[in-house]
Amino acid sequence: MKQRNTQYTPVRFSHLTSYAGIGAIVRGTEDRLMVLVDTRYWQNKSGKPSTEKINYVTRVQIALEIEKELHMPPTAKENDHGLSGSYLPAVLFPRYAVCKKCGLLHNQPWSKQQQNLDENVYCESKSCENSALEQVTWCAVSSKGHLAEVPWHTICHLTSSIKCEPDYSSDYLELTSNQNGKRIIRCRKCHTHHFFEKLKTLNHINQHQPWIFEGSPELDEADKIEILEVNNPGVYLPERVNALVIPPESRISQSTAVDRLFRNSKLCSEIDAIKIPLRRRGKIKEVARLLRTSPLEIKQALQEIKEGYPWLDDFPVGDLYEDEYKAFLEPIEDQREDEDFVTDHLTSKWKALSSPEVPKDLATIIDAVDQLVCARRLREIQVFKGFYRIKEKTKLVPPDLIGKSEWLPAIELFGEGVFFTLNESLLQEWEIKTEIVNRADETKKRYEKATNVHLFREPEVNSRFLLLHTLSHLLIRELEATAGYPAASLKERIYSSRAKKMAGILIYTTVPDIAGSLGGIINSAEPTTFLTILDNVFKKARWCSLDPVCTEHEGQGPGWLNRAACHACSLIPEPSCEYSNVFLDRVFIKGNEESEIPAFLDFELQTKEGE
Repeated sequence: MKQRNTQYTPVRFSHLTSYAGIGAIVRGTEDRLMVLVDTRYWQNKSGKPSTEKINYVTRVQIALEIEKELHMPPTAKENDHGLSGSYLPAVLFPRYAVCKKCGLLHNQPWSKQQQNLDENVYCESKSCENSALEQVTWCAVSSKGHLAEVPWHTICHLTSSIKCEPDYSSDYLELTSNQNGKRIIRCRKCHTHHFFEKLKTLNHINQHQPWIFEGSPELDEADKIEILEVNNPGVYLPERVNALVIPPESRISQSTAVDRLFRNSKLCSEIDAIKIPLRRRGKIKEVARLLRTSPLEIKQALQEIKEGYPWLDDFPVGDLYEDEYKAFLEPIEDQREDEDFVTDHLTSKWKALSSPEVPKDLATIIDAVDQLVCARRLREIQVFKGFYRIKEKTKLVPPDLIGKSEWLPAIELFGEGVFFTLNESLLQEWEIKTEIVNRADETKKRYEKATNVHLFREPEVNSRFLLLHTLSHLLIRELEATAGYPAASLKERIYSSRAKKMAGILIYTTVPDIAGSLGGIINSAEPTTFLTILDNVFKKARWCSLDPVCTEHEGQGPGWLNRAACHACSLIPEPSCEYSNVFLDRVFIKGNEESEIPAFLDFELQTKEGE
């Protein structure tokens, strides 16, 4: 990203679809706060869009109900001469700075003092002796998604009877505290003051966004304006959806001439625009050299594209998670290494571990797992749909702000994972026990009443889901210790549905590099190793260092949606969880004698012995 015209800041691709996306306040070079501008400004030096279309994601678009194309953000690379390629523009925000010594507010001091963003600016008050200024950490947001500077003068004089006109050319307002420790804004001219923290009585905001200076937005009576600190979660709530690329799209070879030409639509257009045969042949030869193939292959590729390559318009698309679940369960014949969904079915090897010599607790785990699949290669698409401001999520602001763009920003990530399912018949017997149903229903009722929980995907809250989700978190924590990955780099996908008989967990890691990740999860998916990992997971679920308090908790976390789960046992880094670190309860795994809920493995053992 580029701040104004002077400073550059590296940003991870994966962050552009989450907390560092369009409209988010992020920290840049020299610890300056800035905001990434909307997609209308994502252009190269010629003024043309600098994004690149993502191909072979038709099923993803249909499953996610996205009609627009998906485009990768532009990238800039550093070389000996500076940066090459396109960057994402960003603007300094907030533009106010405050003196750390006297509290005096300064409006746009970098411009007034003719300093670059990497240089310090100083308080010009005589009593401060050039004390350094730092950016204000407060902003004004509206429920319609607007973000603006705090109207300090207006707030200061909200209840004042003294007529005091704003003067943006001078510095006369100061941030301070009253005798009760409450933060206030004070006017040095008329000596009036007013508090500003959690202020909700404003009915006007000065800007649409920090990079848009034309006019003030119109607000209705129902619209809200709040003054929040820049790191408050209500300032920026991104809306992101993601999906895996599965067959048949994942099976398309990306090393053929037709693929390379298809992905370079500009070359196709240039060839099609030439009507003179001689010049057309010359252009085909030029493209063949560029794509390192023969003119004949380019001609054949053009014909295939004309006839409808890649011929995937009519393949069936159902529920997003159900399709992925089925793809993991169905073996793929004649897989190539360049495919985007490469699996290795290990169920037969897993079942072969069972023998009379195997300890009873391990045999129980083997029987509880129905299918085991190693995902040697995955391709994940993350789509940024827009953002909200203020936690009520009143209005989604699209990436271009006006909703007229024909594409959405998205990224593609590559990696590996381990997928397994639990025994369906066992689950069906377990989940209908009255005590288990009642405990799950308590969480379900709390979720229905929760107003402070916002999820990328709405779950079907029942005992099956709570068991799978808690097991997934415990597995991520165990893989952190055994697979060589920090928990924050691992992710989960929970496949849970009673009606569709889904009970699966995918733990995976993905990175922007097409080479994928390091193979640690692939090694962990080897049946003998995975059995040891699961054994540790079930054993560690029995006890938390904060027990008995953790187990006996009636509710904790947002909306009280966690029961026996805390930072010492079940919570994982926020980016790793699909459901914001809620819907967790170890009791569904380890059981609870007082509630007459059996441990999951004990229930399986009792069922098996009763047969």
